[in-house]
Amino acid sequence: MSGTRRFQLVVLSLLLIVVPLWRSVAAEQTRSSTVGPFALPVGTVILDAGHGGHDPGASATWSFSGRVDEKDITLDMVKRVKGILAIEAPDLSVVLTRGDDTYVSLEDRCAIAVSTEPAAGTSAMFISIHVNSALTSSASGFEFLIKSQSKKVNVLGPDSPASAAARFSRYTNSELARQLNQQNLLLGQAMEQSLVRAFPKERNRGVKEADIYVLNYSRMPAVLVEIGFLSNENDARNLTSPSWRQEMARAIASAILGGKASL
Repeated sequence: MSGTRRFQLVVLSLLLIVVPLWRSVAAEQTRSSTVGPFALPVGTVILDAGHGGHDPGASATWSFSGRVDEKDITLDMVKRVKGILAIEAPDLSVVLTRGDDTYVSLEDRCAIAVSTEPAAGTSAMFISIHVNSALTSSASGFEFLIKSQSKKVNVLGPDSPASAAARFSRYTNSELARQLNQQNLLLGQAMEQSLVRAFPKERNRGVKEADIYVLNYSRMPAVLVEIGFLSNENDARNLTSPSWRQEMARAIASAILGGKASL
């Protein structure tokens, strides 16, 4: 084989590799520009179990259960949600901010979210699970907290992975803020609708804006789900029931799976 022929074959081989890759990158950039980086199909989910370690969160003692700590319920819940997603969507990447009874600071929870890179052409969401408590025992039901739309946050920072810069650099800060606020609201509403379908008789306290650290600094669509009140006897009976927890986990997973197609 002549030197010219070998050179031609090398060039052809490189073109067969580079052209499809370039087309893939260009298509992803076009799609991201069209729908926004936060509205791409969800490929990564950060599950955040509230409290942990020396921080028990809400606590209550009932005759039917003894002492119950929020941190134990939330850890059990994220494990249940993760287990359901592993079966229903094995290609979905699921990350826990804590997998045991350890204390994880709010800053570290957000750092886990920020450093987790979604696969090309996909987005990520942050789901924080908590249990409520109130001074009055009549308070009950579930509610959904999202970042206040007036809260200004920087989506890109010095700790952002290189892929984040590639996804977000074509947008202005105001565009990113608007898109993030929109997807936060859609995520909160999707979670609300899923829980209302699963628990039509329980009180729905609605989607509310709140100034909460993990919602402000996770830099992705995020919702904090308060699944019930430990201070309410009926809610506490539910919260300590393994079958009720599994049903709640299915409702949360269902909302996540809806986002896997698109928020």
